[in-house]
Amino acid sequence: MAVEETGTLRRIFGNTGFLVAGRATNAVCSFLYMAWSVRALGLSQFGVLMLVTTFGSAISSATHLPSWQPLLHYGTEPFVKGNLPRFHRILFFCMRADLLSGATGALVGMLGVWLFGTSMGWPQADQLGAMVYMLTICVMNTGWSTGIFRLCNAFWLSSACDLSGVVVRMVGTGVGLWLHMGLYYFMMVWSMTQLALFITNSAMAWWLLRSGGKVRRFQPFRQLEAGDAPGIWRFTLSTSGNHVLGTVFNQFGTLLVGGLLGPADAAVYRVSRQIGDGIAKPAQLMMPALYPEFIRLREKHDWYGLKHVTLRLFMLIGGFSLLLMLFAMVAGNTLLTWMLRVHWPGGNLMIMLMLGNAIMGLGIVPLEPLLTVVGQVSRVLIARIVVTIAYLPLVYFMAWRWHLEGAASASVLASLMMLLICVRPVMTWFGKVAPGRRPREVVE
Repeated sequence: MAVEETGTLRRIFGNTGFLVAGRATNAVCSFLYMAWSVRALGLSQFGVLMLVTTFGSAISSATHLPSWQPLLHYGTEPFVKGNLPRFHRILFFCMRADLLSGATGALVGMLGVWLFGTSMGWPQADQLGAMVYMLTICVMNTGWSTGIFRLCNAFWLSSACDLSGVVVRMVGTGVGLWLHMGLYYFMMVWSMTQLALFITNSAMAWWLLRSGGKVRRFQPFRQLEAGDAPGIWRFTLSTSGNHVLGTVFNQFGTLLVGGLLGPADAAVYRVSRQIGDGIAKPAQLMMPALYPEFIRLREKHDWYGLKHVTLRLFMLIGGFSLLLMLFAMVAGNTLLTWMLRVHWPGGNLMIMLMLGNAIMGLGIVPLEPLLTVVGQVSRVLIARIVVTIAYLPLVYFMAWRWHLEGAASASVLASLMMLLICVRPVMTWFGKVAPGRRPREVVE
């Protein structure tokens, strides 16, 4: 069993490595295209761009169904055992979920701009462009293709597809800076980035299935049959609800700051958060790699192996977090100044607080997929509901009272609350199914 657990950890870190390589390239390039955008637009117009694109991402995340999770949860068994008709029905269900949620998100986004654009700090003249940008939400969902990459253990292919978005945004912002283009042009660049990601992810996932002989015909209206995936809608909506509330926590804080303090402060808040998340991203990218491995251990009923892997990950994340804090103390303020092109007083404190928020989120990395895989996704959903109810009034009050530092501190407190709430059911569950150490007869 020790060999099996070692192999599981090796695959987790190997697949995480592919994701880290892709995101590291993206992070390095983001420092460039963010700086080019600020230089081309100025801090205030850049703040409007960040508010519009953040709102679009928030609405997409709030309305899209994370179809890759039901695809892994219900599709792994028929995929591995070669029950292709059943797998096809689950696959096309996930495709329809992506299309439906994308169209819904675009409508909600346009309605949101029309109703709340002014209250979010966007000038009236920019709201037409923002409304057109919301159509981009139709192509922001790549859930089924993401699920195929993870099901086929082709994490490298997902990272390769991400490069298409990086190339489009880098070239687009570079041309915009060179030609002194305005806000609408940069909105178009952000839209073309999402379109490029959608096309490459969908094409590569379909190619992967065709080349492996797993699918022959495109049948988007093929319906699920009784017994294919019992409870799939409940599972999908529960994971979606958890994702929605996570989006409220991650994205709507920026929108509240923009409405309360203005676009310039929102830009500082957004970029500070991006730096904090970017520094912690290598460990955060472990979560997608955990799902297929946890499902394999679940199918074998290896509860002690699941416990051992989870504890090992917690220890590694703890050590990694200490290194992150040291790095942020040395380089955080420099990165913020370089990206914004201006020195912001208190920038080092902002980076440390945002990194603290990201580190609290790292503790949830092994907990959320574990609770989802063992059928306790409702626990994560309840935790998100409690934290969101507490977070929104907290960030509003603290931003009003202590400005940007208060908003960042509210995020740290909410992340800590989420971590503590999720730890309890995990400890209780392991106490029932894997108490103490692995029994000797199991080891032998």
